[in-house]
Amino acid sequence: MPVVIDRRPLHVLLMQHGFPFAALAVIGLVAFWALQLDAPDGLSLAGWRAIVVFVLCLVLWVTQLLPLSVTSLLGLALLPIFDVLPANEVYGMFGNPAVFFILGSFILAAGVIKTGLSEYIALVFLDRVGLGPRRLLLAMLLLPAFMATFMPEHAVAAVFLPIAWEIVRGLDLKLGHRYAQSIFLALAWGAIIGGVATLLGGARGPLALGLLIELTGSQFSFLDWVLAAFPLVLLMLVIAALVLLLTTPFDNLDIQSARTRIEDRQLVLGDLSIQGRIMALLLFTTVLAWITAGHHLGLASIALISVVAMFCLRLASWKDVEKHVNWGIILMYGGAIAVGKALVVTGAGAWLAAEVLPQGLVPLALLALLAVVTLLMTEGVSNAAAVAILLPVAIPLGAASGVDPVIIALAVGIVAGFAFMLPMGTPANAMIFSTGYVQISTLLKKGAILSFSAFSLFVLCAWLWWPWLSLGR
Repeated sequence: MPVVIDRRPLHVLLMQHGFPFAALAVIGLVAFWALQLDAPDGLSLAGWRAIVVFVLCLVLWVTQLLPLSVTSLLGLALLPIFDVLPANEVYGMFGNPAVFFILGSFILAAGVIKTGLSEYIALVFLDRVGLGPRRLLLAMLLLPAFMATFMPEHAVAAVFLPIAWEIVRGLDLKLGHRYAQSIFLALAWGAIIGGVATLLGGARGPLALGLLIELTGSQFSFLDWVLAAFPLVLLMLVIAALVLLLTTPFDNLDIQSARTRIEDRQLVLGDLSIQGRIMALLLFTTVLAWITAGHHLGLASIALISVVAMFCLRLASWKDVEKHVNWGIILMYGGAIAVGKALVVTGAGAWLAAEVLPQGLVPLALLALLAVVTLLMTEGVSNAAAVAILLPVAIPLGAASGVDPVIIALAVGIVAGFAFMLPMGTPANAMIFSTGYVQISTLLKKGAILSFSAFSLFVLCAWLWWPWLSLGR
């Protein structure tokens, strides 16, 4: 293999490779200097240091100079070092039930993929949607949305990306073809929107639950989340479908060739195995238990019992699990919950909310403000990081306006799932952007329509629907 020589000027190379080190050094020095300062009026020294650690984590989460999980580990280490919280209390945050719930749900999702259940469902459904290009496009939106209700959205996108490639290749669609673009957009939007419907679609929901429990002692159930999010999800799917149908050309498409590719893949996969059928029954039983008994038995306990049952039934091996579980998210959870807890315990969260956010807002105006901030932030950082950043400040602000913390947690957790405009907002966006068929301008223009729709529909749901649910106290 020939050696490729980088012939760029030395100063350009130094800038590119040296910038992250210089940035980390500057950020570290500024944080260390701030930790030595006296606390502002109205704030304890522990509270000031909690804010410094929080801002340091915020900067590193946003800039991604360090992996999200590593930044959280840094926050964990700094809190006891600077006497913000005792070490045993800080590291005990990894025992939060939400951490084990998301761990259990990730492991179950790995079992769904390993047994072939996810691909089998996708191929059978696509095989039955008919030959019309519009029906195929809608299927690529709705099926990922359905599967994201019981699998993390990044796993759903990973399952459907090869299927989308088979369709595009079967139709012989070149770069720049708008139908190919819409196929990839449909799978990403479906995974993103469907992932909001339950707590299983991503890390943000369980993290919001974990922070709520640690910060206030309150909690919401699996069913509370589903009821709060379901109308919003349904309406967003309708809007996404309209955007796709109104902006996609359907002329000169031979869908039969794409259908042949799907049928060939079905022949390779074969009938659903006995392991896949058992996995489907186990997953159905688990979700039913979460809905009916999750509030009493605990979501985490049910998830872990189901994981043990999955291994007892030999549905997956530990090596299979290691391939599909995002262990970094688990590490991020502990750090994010600990930093949030420090802000609340020391009173720093309430002080920060009073200093940087408008006071005396009526509840609906406060929820609308939080929705806007959350939507903007979740485009630049992961949705879990957005929840970790916003909730410790939003909950004290909600308390000052008389808004129940359960409502605040649901609002931030649900809205954080709607990242449509940039590749870094969610793994699904990053995956379709990497194909080359979806340009950043397209993501921005069409994603902006969906983001504005998500904001408007959220405000309507919070105003008209949520009061009927009697969420919170």
